[in-house]
Amino acid sequence: MNFFINGAMGIGNSGVEHAQFYRAKRFDQVELPYRFVFVEIVKNIHEAMDQWNLRDDQVINMWEYFVLGQDYAKKGLEKRVEPSEDLVVDKTNTHRKRESVTSSGLRIVEHYVKYPDKHKPDSKMLMVSNGRTEMYDDATGEKRVMYENIDDQNRKNLITNIHLFNENGQHLFFRNELQLHRYFFEQLDKLYGGKSTFIVDRGEDNEVALMLNRIAGSKVVDVIHADHLSDRDDPKNPLWNNYNEYLLTHNQLVDRIVTATELQREDLLVDFPNKTRKFVTIPVGGVRDGIKKITRKLDKGPFKLITASRLASEKHVDYIVRAVAALKDEGFDLTFDIYGQGGESKKIKDTIEEVKAEDYVTLKGLSHDLEHVYPKYDAFISASLSEGFGLTYIEALNAALPVVTFDARFGASELIQDGYNGFSSDFKPNDDDYNVKQLTESLRRLLKSDYPNIVNNTQKSIEKFQDKVIAKKWEAMINEL
Repeated sequence: MNFFINGAMGIGNSGVEHAQFYRAKRFDQVELPYRFVFVEIVKNIHEAMDQWNLRDDQVINMWEYFVLGQDYAKKGLEKRVEPSEDLVVDKTNTHRKRESVTSSGLRIVEHYVKYPDKHKPDSKMLMVSNGRTEMYDDATGEKRVMYENIDDQNRKNLITNIHLFNENGQHLFFRNELQLHRYFFEQLDKLYGGKSTFIVDRGEDNEVALMLNRIAGSKVVDVIHADHLSDRDDPKNPLWNNYNEYLLTHNQLVDRIVTATELQREDLLVDFPNKTRKFVTIPVGGVRDGIKKITRKLDKGPFKLITASRLASEKHVDYIVRAVAALKDEGFDLTFDIYGQGGESKKIKDTIEEVKAEDYVTLKGLSHDLEHVYPKYDAFISASLSEGFGLTYIEALNAALPVVTFDARFGASELIQDGYNGFSSDFKPNDDDYNVKQLTESLRRLLKSDYPNIVNNTQKSIEKFQDKVIAKKWEAMINEL
């Protein structure tokens, strides 16, 4: 069995989850079996699965497995129940216990504790956090899991002292989640007949559990979803984050490392020149087979711009708002719609109000049907300074939308050819004014360009990203392993 390993999945997901969803469809296309595996507690995981059209028998959650057993892991849920939640609050209005029943039939009891904030010793404020968690099979009332949460000085919240009750007739104890993950992956491997391929999309604990003391007969594939370096030209900046650092400094322990672009593979080979077979390029997104030719012409009225992403700080949607406002002030007639949700929504809304753009810049919220949204617009714009691939870029190009963005590693650099299928510009990581000016100039170039010619080139540029091509790449790699 091929297992896609990740932390959590929710109603709104990052590019990592979307890459997994896309991969699953390509595995279906070439008849490769797979299961999604999530190792974090996700109370609404089945509601999220419905949102993303995933069946109960396609997804295995580690904690549900420990409570519901092997039949669940093989066949999915037998039935769903109505979720509920009850919170106990003491007379000081402090949370003391939360008891939740999930739609999968887990009863999760969280006991809260109050303590000083060890990360801010001078603070007089007390912290309230989960101290101990118990999990029951709600249908039988049997307790199956118990663990403690500790506030570690360096790593903050950690799950520790984990008990599994009646696990194959035994009471098992694990000091930490790493040990638990290892045991869980061993059980999955046995349950599905061995010779598993674990495709790790996220989680250093997952990597360590699978890479050290390898499960006999298993294969481990790691997928890099973002830039692995801060700045290739700056020797003071090492690997970009701890996740990639562990993988790349222990790359001898994995069978293949997948990058989404050939440019990133070539960059990795600068550091690992003798590992040409280990690094494989397989895009994490693509377009339907047999690209249907789209012709697009500008209608009367404003030029309609769209962006779609998590509203996170690294996406810099506020840059776009300022660039659009600057061109509006120059007399260009345009509108800008923002699709997505996230923690930066307030900042973006404040920026819209600051530049008085309420009449032509709109926050549209999350959409699960962008394929049918894109044709309503004239161009796609992004201000991300780092995109491992850029799923929305390729979706926009497939809809014959020119793309305006920064020339960021690696997705934008590989997908967007300046002046051909869009416009890209240089940027400076810590210079907001410079970046807004660059984005404004790229957008200005688009508005003054031979638009029909740019549109004509958009779909030509993505022919190698057709679904059947990517499906065959996965099939070839899995069969080779």
